[in-house]
Amino acid sequence: MKQRGFTLLEVLVVVFIIALTTSLAVVTLGRDDQTQVDQQARQLLEDFTFARDLALNQHRLVGWHVQEQGYYFSIRDSRGVWQKYTTRGLPERPWKQGVRLAEKPEGLEGEEGGDAEEVAQPSLVFFPSGEVTPATLTLMLGDTQRQVRLQAQSYELLDLGDGN
Repeated sequence: MKQRGFTLLEVLVVVFIIALTTSLAVVTLGRDDQTQVDQQARQLLEDFTFARDLALNQHRLVGWHVQEQGYYFSIRDSRGVWQKYTTRGLPERPWKQGVRLAEKPEGLEGEEGGDAEEVAQPSLVFFPSGEVTPATLTLMLGDTQRQVRLQAQSYELLDLGDGN
């Protein structure tokens, strides 16, 4: 009498193929526009928190500079000059895969520095008291948006509703 069925090896191969396909599907689905915008917004909040802590600990003004391709931070030296500040904690960051700032909110237009060692006036300033220039920033990717609001000593991610 001959028995029918699958060998253990055949079952393991099928389970491996299913697991591989599932993991690829999860990675692919995780790259939708909303996920990209949310990741960028969370990174921005982390960087803003780090900048606030730096301003508090160093008792100096810390600035945030927005560019078309990304953003960076600066610190104001004892002469009152803004110097680019890049460390492992606050590196110059590009916008993630197509995410961009919708528009510079009113009052966030930085000015160009006077000489080569100076950088532009920052769009946002983090004060040694822990406060920040109040602003609401809108990040976009396609039709997807997410807002980051900064006021006094609180930073928050705003849900725009309607699937955005």
